[in-house]
Amino acid sequence: MEVIEKNTDTAWALFEALRLQQETGIEAAPPAGIAPPPAAHAPAAGVSLEDALLEVRRNNRVCPLPAIWKQVWDYLPNKASTLSAVPDTAAEWARLAPLQKRSRLREHLQWAADQGVLQQVFEALRKLPEDRWHHIGA
Repeated sequence: MEVIEKNTDTAWALFEALRLQQETGIEAAPPAGIAPPPAAHAPAAGVSLEDALLEVRRNNRVCPLPAIWKQVWDYLPNKASTLSAVPDTAAEWARLAPLQKRSRLREHLQWAADQGVLQQVFEALRKLPEDRWHHIGA
């Protein structure tokens, strides 16, 4: 039997969820056919960097679209000169490969975690509709 992987990020997210389930012994999702309660989609207090990364990589996401990403960037406190900025020109956006954009977003999420605002950034990104994200292959 041959297996062809078509969606690396989603496959990796699924693998990570299964790995965490195995380590903790807690089922990550309700059994098939049972709808989760409405509060099940609300993140627990104290979102981890790993939780945020899983969310922003869902469905082959790369990063929010530039204007939205800029708002997230503007929210980050105490930005150091070493923190990569959001690509703010069309030329820079076009020049950066999707994985470079994703790497910058990861850097911004790490900064948010270090500054104690990851929960707020996570909530804002989690609420974005799918059409407000740049996706791999788009």
